[in-house]
Amino acid sequence: MANYRIVCTNQEPVNLPHDRAHIVSVGTGDSSGYSNYWSLSEVLNAMDQGHAFYTYGESSGKTALVHKYTCPKCSRTHIRSEPDAVQDNNLDNLSTCKR
Repeated sequence: MANYRIVCTNQEPVNLPHDRAHIVSVGTGDSSGYSNYWSLSEVLNAMDQGHAFYTYGESSGKTALVHKYTCPKCSRTHIRSEPDAVQDNNLDNLSTCKR
């Protein structure tokens, strides 16, 4: 199975702060940018097949695994990074994927 580094995200609704919006797509790649663009359903399907997703903080040098979770407000499955008190590897703090 493959490991994919998430380097950017797109969240909706876009007018809400990142900690109140849901990730709807991600870009995977390296520090130079994303090379693959995934919808949330593609990420969830890949996770179901055993693939792993993670983030990496350039400043901290720390990685965080990405997990599925069920939102208590909307009851839908979404993704989030493992909590570790490191800001630069948090999915909510990654840059927006430019299309």
